[in-house]
Amino acid sequence: MIFHRFINCVENSKTMALKAAIAMAVISIAMLSIYGADVMATWHGTGNVNNNEKTGFLQMNASVRGSILGIVPSAMLIISFFITRKEPSKKLGILIVIGGALIIIGTAIILGIGGGKLSDRAIREFGSVLAIGIFITILGGLKIRKSTRTASTG
Repeated sequence: MIFHRFINCVENSKTMALKAAIAMAVISIAMLSIYGADVMATWHGTGNVNNNEKTGFLQMNASVRGSILGIVPSAMLIISFFITRKEPSKKLGILIVIGGALIIIGTAIILGIGGGKLSDRAIREFGSVLAIGIFITILGGLKIRKSTRTASTG
């Protein structure tokens, strides 16, 4: 009876990886939402002025904000896909798609608001961010497709 716990070790590690991936995706969506709200606070002038630079409610300049609240959630969404690449999960796929869509929509809003005022360098950076958002959305779509295919055959 003691060994009963060890029989399903492989299954438990799969469910633990899936739970960790879902938690990572939810945290990523929360971070991206905070990022978007902070950018909106900066653009609408409701943020603070720090060393002649407008910041949102987080007291970070754009570079630090993008590094912490943009790169980290993107990496977490990609990692959440790859640590569960063999396990089907429609819920995780939907969360990954939501994260990718937030990146795409946020990039489009920023480009729309600052359209003529952005430098060529900034536009190139937004292009790469847009590509990452599309890539993450595709990964989420693949996860959903795999889970529906497994559900229909299983």
